Amino acid sequence: MSLKINTTNILLCASTVAFLLFSVWKSIELEKSREKIRMLRAELMISEKILIENSKLYSSIYSDFINNKASLRETTGNKTSVLIYRYAKYMCESCILEDLQEIELFQEETGKEKILLLPAYPDNRMGMIELSNVLAKHNFVNIPLDSFVIPLYEGDYIQRYFAVIDKEGNLTMVFFPRRGDTALTRLYFSEVKKMIVDL
Repeated sequence: MSLKINTTNILLCASTVAFLLFSVWKSIELEKSREKIRMLRAELMISEKILIENSKLYSSIYSDFINNKASLRETTGNKTSVLIYRYAKYMCESCILEDLQEIELFQEETGKEKILLLPAYPDNRMGMIELSNVLAKHNFVNIPLDSFVIPLYEGDYIQRYFAVIDKEGNLTMVFFPRRGDTALTRLYFSEVKKMIVDL
């Protein structure tokens, strides 16, 4: 009888411990799920903010292009089916170098004539020497900041970007590269290639 009671007590204790452990594990899992939900909400809010800000940037770029289409066509040599990269000297240097490395790789696939860089450097001897050194492997036209918009991100700093001048001479496929995310830039380039290269 005593052995039966001991066995029952042991089983009861084991069941209680197992239930408590299960409850603790479930609580931990529940807290992890809540934390994931909090992180997803935060990411969603950030994405929404970026989307709103990017739509302002797109709008700024497209309206500037439409308003200055004739002069920009003249500046770019009436090029069509070409990828452009617009940036300024005073932007994040490592970001620009990262973009230029990706452009070089893309240029090997498409040819030099399919890419046009539109930097904004000081129009003086030093600026021209620096441009010639940095962009020796590329087609480029130095354009002042006020001649072809480089939009302000969050009203704080100017934002570099890629875009395509399509077969009709219209601006399309504006893309804002993110530092360190070369995979996204390469994905963008793979889509651009379909537009600008005659297969």
